[in-house]
Order: sequence, then structure tokens, then C-alpha cells
Amino acid sequence: MSDGADGEGDSLTVACVDPDGRLDPVITALRGAESIDVRVHEEAATVGAGVDCCILLHAPKTETRPAVDGFEQLDALLDRLPACRVAVYGHDIGSMSTTTRLFTHRVLAHGGETAMTMDPKRTELIVRRVRQAAGSERHAESDATLLHSLLESYPHQIFIKDDVGRFVDTSRVTASEYEFERAEMVGLTDYELMPHGLADDLYEEEQRIMASGDPMLNKVEHYVDAEGRSRWVNTTKAPRYDRSGTPIGTVGGTRDVTEEKRQEHMVRAVHEASRDLVRAGDRTEIGEVTVAIAKDIPALPRVQVALVDESTGDLAPVDTEGGSVYDRYAAWYARAYERGESLFVVEDGAAAVAEWDVASNPVAALLPVGDHGVFGITTGDETVDEFTVDLANILAANVEAALDRAERERELEHQNERLEEFASIVSHDLRNPLSVADAYVELARDDPQDAYLEKIGDALERMEQLTDELLTLAKRGQTVGETTAVDVADAVADARRSISDDRLTVETEAVGTIEADHSRLVELLENLFRNAVEHGAGEDDHVTVTVGRLADGFYVADDGPGIPESERENVFDMGYTDSADGTGYGLYIVQTIAQAHGWEVAAGESEDGGARFEVTGAAVR
Repeated sequence: MSDGADGEGDSLTVACVDPDGRLDPVITALRGAESIDVRVHEEAATVGAGVDCCILLHAPKTETRPAVDGFEQLDALLDRLPACRVAVYGHDIGSMSTTTRLFTHRVLAHGGETAMTMDPKRTELIVRRVRQAAGSERHAESDATLLHSLLESYPHQIFIKDDVGRFVDTSRVTASEYEFERAEMVGLTDYELMPHGLADDLYEEEQRIMASGDPMLNKVEHYVDAEGRSRWVNTTKAPRYDRSGTPIGTVGGTRDVTEEKRQEHMVRAVHEASRDLVRAGDRTEIGEVTVAIAKDIPALPRVQVALVDESTGDLAPVDTEGGSVYDRYAAWYARAYERGESLFVVEDGAAAVAEWDVASNPVAALLPVGDHGVFGITTGDETVDEFTVDLANILAANVEAALDRAERERELEHQNERLEEFASIVSHDLRNPLSVADAYVELARDDPQDAYLEKIGDALERMEQLTDELLTLAKRGQTVGETTAVDVADAVADARRSISDDRLTVETEAVGTIEADHSRLVELLENLFRNAVEHGAGEDDHVTVTVGRLADGFYVADDGPGIPESERENVFDMGYTDSADGTGYGLYIVQTIAQAHGWEVAAGESEDGGARFEVTGAAVR
């Protein structure tokens, strides 16, 4: 056997103990290498003393093969051949409820040279590890060469100091930080490199470390460099000792964490600035505040929020002055909103993907903010990096929370308005018939007459009518329930059955079906039918109502006296009525039910000169 510098040319004899073929990949790798004589044994007992290394198998039980205990073989082999160098190859270690680290420790504890658990495809590694186990591969580098290699190659600052703070050696990065060569740093102290006040602090710090024996871990320090820029570094220092255990200086490393601190500050700035969103009143103001926040954060130079227009359902940018982001990527804004997923626009904007890490040089990120719209960001000519996306996600989440809050407040305000309406109605309209009934009750006590009782009955009937319609208005304050395909003719029939008035005739044409809440559609029709009777039929008169189809809805027309053109826009106002017996809520209820479905309703004139109400915006099938 030769004594080459690294051993790669040495001739080796390697015994492989392979009882069931699971060591085949190792055997194949060794046979493919030069100067290695491979001898295969089925049992460790047949391995002789003339081998340079023996490889044993340790493997779990399978459906077709029994378990192989490499440690039992190792103990027996070393009892017989104490000088034999042995490596144990662990096959499928993960299935044996252990880890590669524990397996390695166990091999060494049993006297083996090394453990091997690498993938069989790593043939070069297998060969080198076997040469190492056989003692034929030796590192030619001295300790000094290894240290030099470390200090030249390591990408962060490393320094070694003596007991008075002089540099014994440094990494190339440390020396270049002060514009010196490594050799020029030897013997210098912090006093020659930085302000004396800071050098004093560092000297006392290192003296304390040597005296206490305790290392200083991950100390983050801020300073201003020669160009006036703020910098942050993370420093770790520890005492170093001579062979007798006496402290002779310190060793440490410093890593520049300026970018990490910058990002940390930006994240904090986004969170702090987002507090302004809490004070923003409505959707428009929230969008404007968002753009203002982004202008103060360097990593978010161009931000534009597009929100859904409540009347049209279309996306529109909140900040029209900064329209370049939305104008350039409007189609992708729409796609992000429709899909409800983030999109990253790549390169020239011709394509977009849903995952940042597969985007090719993304130039914009479009992040949905719930069902409100889309938060868009671009850095202009540069690509959007991962940190910028993280910042954008933080701000977009705060924007969504602010929009949710504004919507809840608006709904609460609307509910309060409805409560005020109900209070006004109860205090005004119910008070009148109640006063009438109360007055006639007093008269009837002194002079019972049928006329008084009739007046009392009329007042109570009036109160019942008002109460029914107020309850309907209360329901109107809620979102419509589940919608289904409703046959309009069926809804017309249900509405007619609820009105016990022989003066009404309802004729229905082939209207078809529409998507609606059935019970709410019936309520709408009931009010239109009652309106026709109340305004179109006297005590002995009769009114005919026709329900017919429109291209995007349906109409309800009667043959009564109709509605003057000047009053047609006012008839849907709450409390509006031209009838002494009317409440002024019937048509208001019709309009609110229609709007709850996303429809529109308008009053006009029928072919017979009566009233015609058209409900549009509904898909008729």
C-alpha cells in the first residue's frame, strides 16, 4: 500500500459482507473505482485479517428479507479481529424508528470507524468514505492552511484577538470592511479603526468576556459608516484559551444585518401607518389613505386600490391620479378579483401566475381584498421581490379589515336609520288611529251608539293595516333569503290568494321564471295588487290587473285611473299617498324588495290608462 498525499492512488482490499443483496449498490460503486479489490462475503465470520476495510450491512426486516443486525456482526468481528477497520452501511434507516445521527453515534460507540447512510447513487462519495474508513485518504492541508482557507472564503466577518485587543488574524471580509489587507490588520486594535469612545466600549466588553468565560451572543449594534449610512451588525464573541486553559484573547464574528433591520423597520412602519386606516371613514377614504401610506414606504412606491362599484359591479381605481398601475394591468385586476386569488404579473405584463415563486421577474402583484376589490403594487422598472410581496400582503390585509369595518359601520348606520323610521312611523301614524279609537271609546261609555263602535272598529282596522306593513318594512331591512328559479305565475297566484277582495281580477300572461326569493316576490306582488284595488276601485267598482313579461323582468298593469305623470317618481317615497285610507308604505315596500334583489322598479301608464309598474334587471327564462 502506497503513502500518497491524499490516498486516492492507494490499492485497497475491501471485504463486503452482504447476506441478501442489499449491499449491491455499495459493491458496484467500489468495483467501479480504481485500485480497490472487492471481496464479497455472506457472513462476517469468513472475513480474514488481510483486508484494509470491512463493510457490514445493517438493514430492517421487509416482507421478503429478514432484518440484518450490523451491530451484532460488528461486535463479533472486532472480538475476532480487533485491528480491523469497519464501516457499517445503514440501509433504509428511516424505517427503523431511528435517525441517521443516532445510528452514527451507535456505530462509533461499538468501535466502528464510520457509519454510511448516503443514497446509493452517490458513488463517488461512497468510494471516498470507504477510503477514509480504511485510513488511506488523508488531508494534506495543515491547520494553518485550513485556517487560511476559512478566513479567505467565509462571507462574513471573523476576527481573532489577543488578550489586549490586538488583531491576531481576521477574515478577508473583516479586513476589507476597513480597507486593509489581512496582513495589514495584524497588530492593529479597535482604537486604530474607529472612534475612541466605541473602541473603549469594545475593549472593556472583551475584557469582561475573558474574565467571566461567558460568550456574548447575537448582540445587534447600530453605527453610521464612512458614507453616512445607517448600518446594523450582529456580533458574537467568545473567550479563547491556550492548552492550559488560560484565557488568551477572544474570537468572534460579525454579520451585517442592515437589510434585515431595514425590512423590520419597514414592516413596523406599515403596521404603524395602517392605524390611519382605522380612522378612515368610507371606502374611498380608505383607498386614498392606503396610497398615501405607500408613498411614505420606499419598498412600496406604487400602490393602487381598485374597489367594486356598488351600482355597476365594476372595478374602479380609488386614486385616479395614480392610475398608471390600474390602467396598465386592468385585465389582471379583473382576473384576480374574479378568481379571488393573488396574481403576479410577469415581465411585459402579457401573462400572470398565481404563485410568486414561479413567476418570471414579476413586475406587479395584485392581491384581492375580500369581496371589496384588489390591492395592486408595482415597483416600476424593477421586479417585485419577496419582501415587497410580504409588505404588500400585510398592508392589503389591513386594508381588507378596514373595508370590512367600514361596511359593518355602514350597515349599522342603515339599521339605525331604519329604527328611526320605524320610531317615526309608530309615533306619528299609529298615534292618529289610536287617538280616534280612544276618543270614541270615551263617547261610547257615556252614550253607546253603533256609529261610535263603527268608528272604533275602523281605527283598529287601520292600526292592524299599519302594523302589517311595518312588519314587512322590518323584513326589508334584511338581505333577501336564498334565491331560486321562481315561476312568476305561481307567485302571482299566491299573491292573489292572500287578498280577500272580490273587486280584484288578476290575469297572467306567460311570464316565465326569474331568480328570486319566492316569499319576497309574493310580498311585492301583494302590494301592487292592493295598490290597484285601493286606487282603482270604488266600493262597487272592479279593477283588473295584468301581469306580463318584459325582456329583463315583468310588469303589473291595471285599468284604474292611473298615476299622474308628475307624481310617478314620488309614489315610491315612504309615506307618500293620495288616498285617505292609504298608509304610504305599499309602493315603498315594493321598491325596497326589488332593490334587495338587485332589480329596479318604475311607474308608468298602462294601455288602458291605468297604472303600470315595470320591474327590470331580472333575467327571465
